[in-house]
Amino acid sequence: MKKMFGRFSGRAVVSFLVSLIFCGTLISAVIFNRAHIEKLEIEQTILEKSVRINEVISKLLYKTQALSVIVIQGNGDVHNFDQIASTIVADDAVILNVLLAPNGIVSKVYPLNGNESVIGWNFFGEGEGNIEAQAARDSGGLVVGGPFNVVQGGQALVGRLPVYIDTPDETGNFWGLVSVTLKFPQILEDVGLEIFHAHGLAYELWRINPDTNEEQVIAYNDEHTRRKSHFFEREIHIINAVWFLKVWPAYTWYSRMESWIFVVIGFFICFLVLFVVQNNFELRQMKTIFEQMAKIDPVTGIYNRRYLDENIKRFIISLSRSNGTLSLLMVDVDFFKNYNDAYGHSKGDICLKTIAEVLGVNLLRTDDFVARYGGEEFVVVLPNTSERGARMVADRLLESIRKRGIPHEASSVAEYVTISIGVTTGAVLHTYSGDNYIQRADKAMYMSKQNGRNMYTFLQLL
Repeated sequence: MKKMFGRFSGRAVVSFLVSLIFCGTLISAVIFNRAHIEKLEIEQTILEKSVRINEVISKLLYKTQALSVIVIQGNGDVHNFDQIASTIVADDAVILNVLLAPNGIVSKVYPLNGNESVIGWNFFGEGEGNIEAQAARDSGGLVVGGPFNVVQGGQALVGRLPVYIDTPDETGNFWGLVSVTLKFPQILEDVGLEIFHAHGLAYELWRINPDTNEEQVIAYNDEHTRRKSHFFEREIHIINAVWFLKVWPAYTWYSRMESWIFVVIGFFICFLVLFVVQNNFELRQMKTIFEQMAKIDPVTGIYNRRYLDENIKRFIISLSRSNGTLSLLMVDVDFFKNYNDAYGHSKGDICLKTIAEVLGVNLLRTDDFVARYGGEEFVVVLPNTSERGARMVADRLLESIRKRGIPHEASSVAEYVTISIGVTTGAVLHTYSGDNYIQRADKAMYMSKQNGRNMYTFLQLL
């Protein structure tokens, strides 16, 4: 070794070492940036799927609110349960059943065929998933249960909502529970978790089972995922429930051929510099895309639910200081599943985009905006708008959609696409949240659907 390096001067050795350090630094930067880009891509996919899981499950479970309204309006007696339940279920194939449970004992279920074994089930007795039922009664709000085994066989997710009815002797007397049961894992088919497998990523969806207080794996695509150490994880809040989506990267830096190629050709500094610049550009570009996707719905190009939640909160804070009012419209496309079945999902996306454009051009003020709430539902937010103004906007939207004349041969309302709207207006208080307005407008929208669709219903915010 001494003989080999005896021919080189000290400056040459130092230059070699400096070059080696410089190349090593550049190579490290390339590897780090590439890993960081992959991390952002994984986190972006995790975010998209977390939002989608929440969207798909919450949308169906919130149908319990329509059931509770019907029970309250009937003072606890629902004579035409099958007719009403069929409207709520509509064409959602993943709904196993909807049911009524006065005092926690199941008395009515739709559809009855295949669900006979549920009649008489005591939600407050011993049984898998009943802890969540008791939590619903104790909390007074909608509670998500499962997935767990059901008496009909297989597994299901359940949304249970307690119902309270005023009696002559007591205000807000507990009547019982209304419930929507979703087939599992079929409910996840519309989420698109297979994208992880397509990108060579291992994932695991899990929760803490309240029956055992132990970790329960809900879904996964690789039985060996637990042998891998490095992973990314995100909480998914589905109403009251907390799930976790964990994803493992497909590769480590040392398992990639290009890493070793960079090491071998590290003395080509110009190429390494070019690679660093390119990676930094990709990093900035990915950050910009990530920030944009955080507030824009990719299908319709309008604001998404995250933007909606943040801006309703901002409006409530602002309007509560000036004693302002806030109006909100919940818009649902009538028989949209039939549209997808008849024309295909690609045409369905074009239809949603067209509807979003029509809704947007009919909002005349700067602060007014429309956002996609999920699926075929949109929310129109109208700050400082009275009941009269909100009704005018609703009429204008209905007429504009009709005039657009989007063909819909699978609709039983008209030969063209129509919408049903729920409208609510109320003075803004600092104690209010966006959910107060959304839930009220959602109830009004379901009333429009029950009364024939292609119309709007107004409910004053309580």
